[in-house]
Amino acid sequence: MLYFENAKESFESACGTINRHNSESEFYHRFATMIPDKIDVDTLVLAFKIALQDAYSKGENTLSFIALVPQYVRQCTSPEFAHEFRKKYNEEILGLTQEELPDVDYGCTEIEPDVIDISDKDRNEVLAALYNASTPVGMGFAQYNPMPWTKEIASMYFEQFVKPDNDGAIIFKWVMGRPLNCKFVDNLVYVAGYNNDNEWGLAQRAIATCPNKEKSKTLKSENPKEK
Repeated sequence: MLYFENAKESFESACGTINRHNSESEFYHRFATMIPDKIDVDTLVLAFKIALQDAYSKGENTLSFIALVPQYVRQCTSPEFAHEFRKKYNEEILGLTQEELPDVDYGCTEIEPDVIDISDKDRNEVLAALYNASTPVGMGFAQYNPMPWTKEIASMYFEQFVKPDNDGAIIFKWVMGRPLNCKFVDNLVYVAGYNNDNEWGLAQRAIATCPNKEKSKTLKSENPKEK
């Protein structure tokens, strides 16, 4: 079983997302009084359900940070715990259907940390995969659209809603409540911001589910010598 070590201490010392004491940090400080210092995923999710219900009953507005909780937990725990918590929290508290990535691995060419070469993939499939794997954080939760994207929808978005900047880069920030925070430049995708807003390594895993393009093979035919 996975555990969050030093949970009480982490929430007792929590700051808001802009590094100051605010309603978010105050919620975390109260939350720390409810939990032990070592807690498993299921119990932590249950504790958040109770704490959020208590906040609602007092008329507190948690919309600005309710979807940031998995991001905060990720900063304090192991990647394995953070992944399981994010999945369960999103489903049971935010009501989001976060399906596991397809169980396929076509590879992901990372030429340097968080810079992916997608020259052997369809960029529309890459964008769709990144969109579908992302879930809303912060106020993006209010604009969330649960419909998954296909590569056709991604193609339409490329053509109608974005255009390259002066350096030829196509930059995505927020799309329908989901933080994409990535940059397409020629055949490269820069995904550090995406992983920071969602889950470490998520972009690489999502891109690896996109099939590689079929490469044409040049076959050399040799005519037999006539005698």
